[in-house]
Amino acid sequence: MKHRFLVAALASVMLASGTGAVIAPSHSTQVQAISKYSHHWHWVKVTKETPIYKVKVGRYMYQSKLTHKTYIEKGSDLKVMYSGHDYPWRVYGGWRGHWVALRQSANWFKNE
Repeated sequence: MKHRFLVAALASVMLASGTGAVIAPSHSTQVQAISKYSHHWHWVKVTKETPIYKVKVGRYMYQSKLTHKTYIEKGSDLKVMYSGHDYPWRVYGGWRGHWVALRQSANWFKNE
């Protein structure tokens, strides 16, 4: 009951001040681009030759080790996710284990 009253009061204040007004666009054919930095898997095309590393995952992050290095060729399709905290970019490896790209920016691939 308390929440309904607060929501109704907030809605009336927003309507009175004009901040809650929503204007519909004249055409609805706009497509929003997928953010490169969202925490979901995205199919991307590699624009630069990029090294990726296999990670042997430990119980804690400081126990993880980079065990194998390989290069992904320019023009390859990958499934990547922005991790943001442990390793910047995770590369989908399926049953082959955990792979990462140690790049800080997203200039080595483009969204498909």
